[in-house]
Amino acid sequence: MQPYLLAPHVYPCVSGQHVVLMDLERDKYVAVEPAHRLATWVRGWPVVAEQAAAAYNADVEPDALVSQMLAHGMLVTDPYVGKPAVPVVTVRPQRSLIELDLDGRPQASAAQLWRFGGCCLRAQVSLKLRPIQSVVEAMRERKARHAARGAQAAEADPVRLRALVTGFARLRPLFYTLRRACLLDSLTLMHFLGAEGIHPDWVFGVKTDPFDAHCWVQQGEVLLNDVPDRVRQYAPIMIV
Repeated sequence: MQPYLLAPHVYPCVSGQHVVLMDLERDKYVAVEPAHRLATWVRGWPVVAEQAAAAYNADVEPDALVSQMLAHGMLVTDPYVGKPAVPVVTVRPQRSLIELDLDGRPQASAAQLWRFGGCCLRAQVSLKLRPIQSVVEAMRERKARHAARGAQAAEADPVRLRALVTGFARLRPLFYTLRRACLLDSLTLMHFLGAEGIHPDWVFGVKTDPFDAHCWVQQGEVLLNDVPDRVRQYAPIMIV
């Protein structure tokens, strides 16, 4: 029997020889190696087939990591609170609006410039003054309200989406550079598109050897602020 579940704010993924856990509440990552290390104890643990038998047949005592995770609130036993350690599934990006417009000159209106400034300031203040968990939950709530209204028409218009994203790409260098700014860039873009009733996915990913975390915005298989060759290096760990 696997008595433990992940707390609601903990997200798993498999990357290389590790299972990586994102603790959104503490804004920390934990890399578990070997990947099947907690398979005996945590329900739904993502174990590859050849490791499963060894993990479940081993005569082992509770792993010390289990105690540490319990102490930090990463594991729970209540099935009404916790969740199995099942990684998220998302469409792997196949193309990018940025790539499509490398040879063009994206246009941006004065209204978009004003909106970009407001969205960027809002994102900067949120990331500076609020925990990342609060920022993520606020974005989830906004998307849920949008979905409850059944407003899907704006998201289904690729021509309009392309015009907005290319305008965003032109304005971005006036406010910040992309170097180590994926969080700010993605949140600004989410606000920028949200003002137009468009609510794409905000995807967080990780990779190991060496470890790195990244995030981006995508609509289905289309990347809105990154390129496929880059994001394919990362295993998705959370989708907002």
